[in-house]
Amino acid sequence: MKRILSILLLSWFCITAKAQNNYFEIYTDSAALKNQNDELIRDIEKRIKLFEPSFSFKGLTTEIPKTFMPGQYRSKTNKIYQLTWQIGGPPMESFLTEMGGSPDKGKSLAALFFYGFFLPHEVGHALQYHTNKLPENAYDEEYEANELALLYWRSKGREKELQQCNEMAKLILTKLKNPIPENVDAKKYITAHYYELLKDPYKYAFIQFSQIVKILDDKSLPDFDTYIKKYFKK
Repeated sequence: MKRILSILLLSWFCITAKAQNNYFEIYTDSAALKNQNDELIRDIEKRIKLFEPSFSFKGLTTEIPKTFMPGQYRSKTNKIYQLTWQIGGPPMESFLTEMGGSPDKGKSLAALFFYGFFLPHEVGHALQYHTNKLPENAYDEEYEANELALLYWRSKGREKELQQCNEMAKLILTKLKNPIPENVDAKKYITAHYYELLKDPYKYAFIQFSQIVKILDDKSLPDFDTYIKKYFKK
């Protein structure tokens, strides 16, 4: 009887372990997505507290909407909103397939960025808000959040996934046009037209992925723990 029970428990554990996501994978389970994004938030907060014990994200948590909306951090609710594949996938399917080159590659794109790279990116926006260190323009807000995302995953040994992100982002950029007019200040233009650009996945994707490629190719960036200390300099 004990042997049978042990086998059943082992089988249950294997099935459960297989079902769990490990970031950079498609999430269909809202509880798993919430729990793992909350775990990521707590990890970043814990690492900040090692040198700034009084810091707190003040209860920052993850909410999984039941209708489509872009993944984002909202300071008013102090929540990060992330979508499961069932909700986020269908409205973006055509765009993802076009950018990836096939339905499978489009799904890989979503796994790499929506359920990987961009998770700490949104925590980066929360960090900007909670330290009162919001950049002066929308371009730098996104750029710094992307820097934090890269350095966080690098600190977690995710070089393989980051290389895949770099390759995918470079492929996507070959299919997109720069939405910023010539001879204008890019930072001012993006700040003035941010919400307009956000509504167009082609335009917004160019801005995000051009930043990501630049950051991934930047060899001068410090490690994650050194980087986040800049938010606490007087």
